[in-house]
Amino acid sequence: MLRAVGGIDLVPLPDGDQCCGFGGTFAVKNADTSVAMLSDKMRAVLNTGAEVIAAADNSCLMQIGGGLARQRAGVCAMHVAQILASDGSESAR
Repeated sequence: MLRAVGGIDLVPLPDGDQCCGFGGTFAVKNADTSVAMLSDKMRAVLNTGAEVIAAADNSCLMQIGGGLARQRAGVCAMHVAQILASDGSESAR
């Protein structure tokens, strides 16, 4: 669906199928592991050079978006539905 949106370039996320480390109580019960998983995910995002990371899961968006915001990485986390609704006509920021 995102390929049909004008004005965006899709960049595949390396290891995009790997968990970001949130998983509800997992992040609380296994904080060190969760932080390490998030760090790996954020590094992958930053290595793409993307301005926006898109996901369909709100928990992933909170985890990844929060981590990137704390680092002031300049990458915006957006739900796929937000991008589809904008149809590429407005800035993601």
